[in-house]
Amino acid sequence: MKIINKIENFIYGEALSDGLKTSLAIIIPPIVASLFGDLYAGVTISLGAVLAHMTDTPGPFKERRNLMWLSVLLIFLVSYFTKTINSYPIFLGICLTVIVFFSNMLTVWGQRTSALGMVIMMSMVMNMNDLRHELSPLHIALFVTAGAAWYTIFSLAISTFRPYRMAQQNLADTMIHISEYIRIKASMFDKDSNYDDIIKKLIDEHVVINEKQSLVRELVFSNKKLVKDQTPIGRSIVFIFSDLVDIFENVTANQYDYVKIREVYGDTKAMRKIYNLMNKLAHELKMIAYHINSNKRPKQSTFDFEVELKKIDDAIKELYAEGQKPIVLSKIYINLKQIVYKIEFIHKFFYDDSFTEKKKNPLDHAEHFEPTVDYSLRKLKDHLNLKSSIFRHAIRASIVMLLAYGVTFIIPMTYHSYWILMTVLVILKPGFSVTKKRNFQRLKGTIGGGLVGVLILLIIPQHSIRFALMLIFMLMAYTFIRHKYAIGTFYLTAYILISFSFYSQKDSLYIIQERFIDTLVGGFMAFISSYLILPTWEKNNMNEYIQKALIANYEFIYLVFKKLADNEVSTTDYKLARKDVFIAMANINSVFQRVISEPKGKQENANELNKFTIFNQSFVSYSVGLVKILKKNNSVILTSEHIRLMKKILQLLLQNIRLYGEYETENLPKTIEFREKTVVYTEIETEALQNDSELIEDLLEYLYEIAYDFTKVGHVFVKEQPLKE
Repeated sequence: MKIINKIENFIYGEALSDGLKTSLAIIIPPIVASLFGDLYAGVTISLGAVLAHMTDTPGPFKERRNLMWLSVLLIFLVSYFTKTINSYPIFLGICLTVIVFFSNMLTVWGQRTSALGMVIMMSMVMNMNDLRHELSPLHIALFVTAGAAWYTIFSLAISTFRPYRMAQQNLADTMIHISEYIRIKASMFDKDSNYDDIIKKLIDEHVVINEKQSLVRELVFSNKKLVKDQTPIGRSIVFIFSDLVDIFENVTANQYDYVKIREVYGDTKAMRKIYNLMNKLAHELKMIAYHINSNKRPKQSTFDFEVELKKIDDAIKELYAEGQKPIVLSKIYINLKQIVYKIEFIHKFFYDDSFTEKKKNPLDHAEHFEPTVDYSLRKLKDHLNLKSSIFRHAIRASIVMLLAYGVTFIIPMTYHSYWILMTVLVILKPGFSVTKKRNFQRLKGTIGGGLVGVLILLIIPQHSIRFALMLIFMLMAYTFIRHKYAIGTFYLTAYILISFSFYSQKDSLYIIQERFIDTLVGGFMAFISSYLILPTWEKNNMNEYIQKALIANYEFIYLVFKKLADNEVSTTDYKLARKDVFIAMANINSVFQRVISEPKGKQENANELNKFTIFNQSFVSYSVGLVKILKKNNSVILTSEHIRLMKKILQLLLQNIRLYGEYETENLPKTIEFREKTVVYTEIETEALQNDSELIEDLLEYLYEIAYDFTKVGHVFVKEQPLKE
């Protein structure tokens, strides 16, 4: 059943949908053109489709449409210009350098403009060959532009007919990753599992979840049609995403001293029951995701979660009966109970049409979550200095591309010399770690795909079988190229080799040899340049990311304390602060991933960053733990000790933030009206509130300890700088 679900999920997933769409857009022009006796015209048109595909990234329809049509215009201009100056190699080299620099500087406005920059550079590089030299530059540019326009129309038409499909697919993908996060976290309750490995896997998964959630948030809150939609499918996407964010919040709130928990309760029935339930919750979420992805109504759960919760409750009561005080397991039980309720809510969206009307609409504050991009020239100007990693990368890329262009005149096998330049473009990234990773992925994919492609050409002479295999490889290439680069490159290389057999007179072994050499040369140049030419090491940006994480922590915990003190806090402000704190946490995790991929000699303060990453996760988790208490009770007992700890935490966090640079905020500790609260309730209610009061004090003490740990780590990061008051 698992394999069937995975296959079905792949078939209905965004990756295969994108691969199928791209493959059709690329293969149709050559087929149609060959019917009129001009296969080369079709291949040239397909080139335009390949270029336009680069800007077709998941996102709001309006932004995709505008960017894709802009890319069509730029593809025409760059293609025409490049073909016009192809006969002047020195001038072409100068123009290549300038265009590469400014195309890379487009990254200052975000990932979408970065993709546009890649289209501009690829348009130039792929028009630097002598293909169809008998045609005028205008004719070739028009062919390429026709392909780009065809792809744009084709892609936008599909999105128009299926307006919610992209949001649906990405929502399911996010749910799958959150289920995986829960499954990994369940291992915390298995005393035989490796604790350090679990932490690393959780950090890696959290980075992915943040990217997925940001994309779904953009697809949902920037889609005006979806916001106003009253159909079951439209509303279910919105409400399920809202509950999914709450589930992830509950999971991240489940942060305790797991080493101690495993030592004390490792062999108990309660631990085993918690482990089993978390794995079942992960499985249930994954099954719901599979059904959402395949556009089907999820089946009712095969698990009786009420029974599972009862088993945990009974096991914890047994520990109490034995004289133990497993308070921490009781807290985990309450958290799991909330996750179960949220999953039940998701099921109700599919089986109870009226249920969505009973829940507060998350879109009441949707406009606050719409991503905004500052496209001002001031932003570009701010990056025109060597302190900017984008500027350094733009210079590095320009120099390497100029050198690579020169190398194409030296290496004898240069019929497809643009492969060297293409390799540099796709491998060279702003950070060393990403460049290194891409390099190995492309090399592995090229070697493997090349061998398979040559083998097929040697043992299969029939053109019909070759063509069928080429279509399969093409589909797989454009399915995986954005998600699993090594696999995508494997299929792409095999597909390119087979395609050359239809319109090239050159020997297949010669072509694979040429592609391998070009990949090796381009990869080496990209790799070595990232080390030698204005290198950007993560240690130079570390403090900036740490300060942003601390600021997000401060602004979030400030609102939590404000709510704890019965000051008014809007739901919108809280959710925005929660979003920022999770994004900042994922960014820190991502920085740590990149740091440990850099050369050992450049991993300055890597151990301290690892400590900060763990401290940061704990701080966010305990902060969310306070929120859970507030959600459970409208009122809590607030003591003078609580107030003292809250003030100290805020002051210490501000000190930590200012260690890394200036920071001003209106949310100062003095703006919260702290006052003790002692409310009269029944005996049972008072006892419950007293327990919560003790729990609040415990959480505040943990938060203060972590804030102090931030200070100790901070003085290592900024050892050359005095503490700023």
